[in-house]
Amino acid sequence: MKTQLIFLVLLMSVFSCGTNKPVSDAEKDKIKGEVKEVVNTFFKGCEEVNFDMALGPFYDSPDFTYINNGYAFSYKDCADVFKPVFSTMLNQKITIVDEKYSFPDNSIVLYSNHCKSLTNYKDGHAVLQDPTVMLFIFKKINDKWQIIYGVESYVEKSVPGESSKGLNQAELLMKFVGNWEIPTGEDSAQIVSIKSLQGKKGLSIYSKWTAKGVMLFEGTGFWAFDALTNKIDISILLSTGDIIHDNGVFTSPNTMEYVNINNAAAYTGISKSKLEFVSSNEIKGTTLKDNKEEIEIWKRIK
Repeated sequence: MKTQLIFLVLLMSVFSCGTNKPVSDAEKDKIKGEVKEVVNTFFKGCEEVNFDMALGPFYDSPDFTYINNGYAFSYKDCADVFKPVFSTMLNQKITIVDEKYSFPDNSIVLYSNHCKSLTNYKDGHAVLQDPTVMLFIFKKINDKWQIIYGVESYVEKSVPGESSKGLNQAELLMKFVGNWEIPTGEDSAQIVSIKSLQGKKGLSIYSKWTAKGVMLFEGTGFWAFDALTNKIDISILLSTGDIIHDNGVFTSPNTMEYVNINNAAAYTGISKSKLEFVSSNEIKGTTLKDNKEEIEIWKRIK
């Protein structure tokens, strides 16, 4: 109801400021061409994950509102919320099924479409939004068409990502089977024991953290490929009571990328993690923490 009220008030205000003169067919064709150029700029920015380009058509004003699947954002919110999301994307493909233009007067244009979008993320997973519907209200400001109000609504589901297509995720997981030592500091290390389970459908994990030969804490869990989400589920329960829950995917036969999805304290400041098989007996672990790379080396032990 609140969203509908905002929309109603906005429509009343923008239409009351218009010229209310009938728009001729010739004017409509001209305006449609101009607005289409702006729409194409927005979609080009989305497809190339160029956030500044995508944000460009939005009107930087306190009156601007963008509603995304039921959540209302101001212009500043769009910059704060969506820019970090764009940084996790590899690319997007947007397919327009149909689109319409309405002309209340020659200074206001209502653009709507039915489309679908496929987003590939850097961690290897992908999301399909289909169907998607959009509504943009354009107003001519300083001789330039700008979006003063937008609505986007969609149905979303996970699909195989570009970088992970053709890779047998469950089979590649078996590369981790064995015992590993990961130095974590002077006289301290993490020892990880990994075994296959359920007919090689996943892995059971036991891990312990030690300092000067004394165990500090331990954890047990599993890694398994979930065909319903097209992601590797990485879960562990620590003796401290903490739970770590990650999602990952092999983006190449030797590289698995993953992200934390439950805001675990151990992942504070970490935006992305990667495990890369340098050889069958060595794994290079790379994390991006506070925009700086941190590296750890796994060594296979007997």
